[in-house]
Amino acid sequence: MPEERESSPGIRLLTQREVHNSIRDLLGVSLDRSLIPREEFIDGHGHISWAQGAGLDDVEDYYELGREAARQAVPLMEPGCALDTLGCASDVAEDFLSRAFRGTGTAEQRQYYLSILEAPEAGETIPERLETLIATALSSPSFLYRRELGDEFVDGSAYVRWLTDHEIASRLSFLVWQSGPDQALLDAAEAGELRDPQARLVHLDRLLDDERARVGQLGFVMDWVGAEAGRRIGNKDPEVLQGTSSALEALADRSLERTIQDVLFEGAGTFAALLGAERYWVEQELAALLELEPAGAELEARDLDATVRRGLLMHPTVLAAHTKESGVSPFLLGKFVYENVLCEVIPPPIELPEVDPEPPEDQTLREQLEALTEPAECQGCHVRIGPPGFAFLPFDPIGRHAFADGLGRPYDTTGTIPVGETTVSFESAAQLALALSQHDNTARCVARRLFRWTYGYFEGVDAAPYMNELADESVASQTGMRELLGAIIGSDQFAQVRLGG
Repeated sequence: MPEERESSPGIRLLTQREVHNSIRDLLGVSLDRSLIPREEFIDGHGHISWAQGAGLDDVEDYYELGREAARQAVPLMEPGCALDTLGCASDVAEDFLSRAFRGTGTAEQRQYYLSILEAPEAGETIPERLETLIATALSSPSFLYRRELGDEFVDGSAYVRWLTDHEIASRLSFLVWQSGPDQALLDAAEAGELRDPQARLVHLDRLLDDERARVGQLGFVMDWVGAEAGRRIGNKDPEVLQGTSSALEALADRSLERTIQDVLFEGAGTFAALLGAERYWVEQELAALLELEPAGAELEARDLDATVRRGLLMHPTVLAAHTKESGVSPFLLGKFVYENVLCEVIPPPIELPEVDPEPPEDQTLREQLEALTEPAECQGCHVRIGPPGFAFLPFDPIGRHAFADGLGRPYDTTGTIPVGETTVSFESAAQLALALSQHDNTARCVARRLFRWTYGYFEGVDAAPYMNELADESVASQTGMRELLGAIIGSDQFAQVRLGG
């Protein structure tokens, strides 16, 4: 873990998904998410607030994105009045600013933006000036940053404050939807209701039952399995991509997202079940690549051969994120399993000699790598990352599976790894994934990563009691999505911010 910072800087830059989803909900338009500046990933996490910032180039990009969103949205607006009149445009702008700034804007700030509607340099017509107003607001700190400063100290503390109700509304909405609060949450904040844990839990149920939760919960899972921070299918070497179309990366991403939604909202409803899932949602090309039953042009559910492949760890997008551009990557994959799935800390590797990508005929790649890492100084790490990585030897960097290597020798995918006070033995990657999906340490890791995702910092000593409670809930509910979110949102800590602790 990098330098421990168990406090919030008080403002949090929106992630790429949060900007995309917020603009979608504010204006009803969907921009190309890849054009939105991407968050920095620290130690495999994209939600650590102190690591984020926006440079000059980012500000220009945000403004151009805002302009594009406004160009698409304003012509489609039907406010029930004449949008080319100042009064109508002002009403539309007032409503937009209240939602875009999540109820935290001042009267002076609103007046500044409304003055754009009367500025000739902002456009020849009032609708054009409204476009300029929207673009300016969407590239402003009040939209791009979540304010979490609080307004009064918690009794007995010199550095923990209660969040304001509007700040609680934003924290709740971004946790569940990865988007800003809707009008019902803003109304509850205005009424001063959200410091009450029971009121927050009522809103949690409402938000989870909304279609936006299906998209919102993707963010945490994609962060957990490293799909956002890692490598991409489209960047693999030509020999790996041979026989595939240029659309494969987008098709695989859609498949992963729909599979996640299937498990969380139509299936078991637990995060750990994602590791042991027995079906993917695929279309024609991906079904063929993975040797599943044929599918059509749209995503369809297809059962996996659970003796070969199961869950997200063997999905093409996730495998691509943790493998090199060509060849196999057992140590990268083993490190991923230990750090992301089990929250273990693996020390930096010592320098090893180059490995021949084509091992001698009398020695398999696994045998060659095991011999290379046999010294005692290597074993502290490799006893952990070697066996789970070797379990993935049959998979290429985009998810194809083979039972034997290029010389026809069956892969040895067996192994045993230490997990906490226990060991886990397996015959294949599929068995490993199933064992991890049922292990208490995986449940504790989900709770730990969800803490970091919610609060934007790495937990420290002061957070240990709260962290232990979350871990216990995660184990008891087998990482139930609703149960874990309820435990977080219903806690006093959810309505607080730690500043300078």
